[in-house]
Amino acid sequence: MKARLKKLDHSGSSSFHVELAGHYHSYNELHYHPEIEIIYVVEGQGTLLVGDKIEPVATGCLLMIGANLPHLFRFDSHTFEHPLFKQGRVDLPLKLLTLHFNPEILGEQFINLPENEFMQTVIRNAGHAQQFYGELRGQLLAMLNTMLQAKPHERLILLIQLMAIIATGKDFRFLNPGIKQVAYNLTDETRLTKIYLYTLNNFHRTITLKEIAATIYMCPNSFCRYFKSRVHKSYFDFLLEVRINHARKLLKETDYSMVIVSYESGFPNLSNFNRYFKAITGKTPLACRKEYRQFF
Repeated sequence: MKARLKKLDHSGSSSFHVELAGHYHSYNELHYHPEIEIIYVVEGQGTLLVGDKIEPVATGCLLMIGANLPHLFRFDSHTFEHPLFKQGRVDLPLKLLTLHFNPEILGEQFINLPENEFMQTVIRNAGHAQQFYGELRGQLLAMLNTMLQAKPHERLILLIQLMAIIATGKDFRFLNPGIKQVAYNLTDETRLTKIYLYTLNNFHRTITLKEIAATIYMCPNSFCRYFKSRVHKSYFDFLLEVRINHARKLLKETDYSMVIVSYESGFPNLSNFNRYFKAITGKTPLACRKEYRQFF
């Protein structure tokens, strides 16, 4: 079965797309596209699943996702589980500055010129997904805003300059250096989207194997084999990462006690929470919170 591609709309006056919008182009859907995606979260928060990696995203995050790299954004502005929604606020903010460009628009011969080796670096590194910070983030954000206001004939030059800044910058991290670009078929995308969203909506409580398997109409044993063959980890390892990811966000953004952080993240037992948190992050929850307080 052929892999499904997400087709992005481009205006007739431009070979690539940059926009400021209050929505994401693929709402709660595991997808990929031939375009490299650069996304800056102007306002909002949520979760990114890219390859086999789970990452929190929030205001100020600047990310790059490679061509044909499966990913899913779940923004909290689109979930009834968000605390602000429960408090009666339905106008949760979301504003994104995004750039999508297909490297093929530059032409293979042009990209392979000796002077353009930096382009090959950008394309290669994007395949591992990157997060930018510090001075590099500021430079890229300034360039994105310039591109947003530029005339169509000016944007291509700015795109090349943007790639040069990325290639020479040092303030970034790979979200997963070992990430693999996997082209899922339509059935896989539908199934994994259901699994991911169900997990993200229910991780705070006990999820049984029978329950999660039922979301894609499988028996537990078949589900375990299927999930591990596609995601390269067990479902419960994935669920554990989702819970720890949420705990990290609470430690950073709230003053909740460890007991509340543990409970809200799906760990009714505090000792288990501390053990799993350290096993995954290499730090205790308390040390993690102190680190966040130091830098933020």
